[in-house]
Amino acid sequence: MARKTYSEQFKCDAVQMYEDSEASMVQVASDLGINRGSLNAWVMKFGTGKRARLAEEADKARQASDAERIRQREKQLSLVEEERDILRRDAQY
Repeated sequence: MARKTYSEQFKCDAVQMYEDSEASMVQVASDLGINRGSLNAWVMKFGTGKRARLAEEADKARQASDAERIRQREKQLSLVEEERDILRRDAQY
């Protein structure tokens, strides 16, 4: 079977399609009728890193949300420990 060659414009368009959509690399490659490995190589060569930046931003937002949730839980724990200590003191009398 002969190897297919694709123009640089096609490769750049494929990469842009991948980066601009939420579809997986496998799905985009399938839609274009190309091998996933080829698309991956093109993304590495021609990609802008847009998806990686979006993933990083989402991760930072999730971490901030997690940090806030941890602060709330620590505050709640502190209150419960305080209540426990008060109840222990009252039980001793």
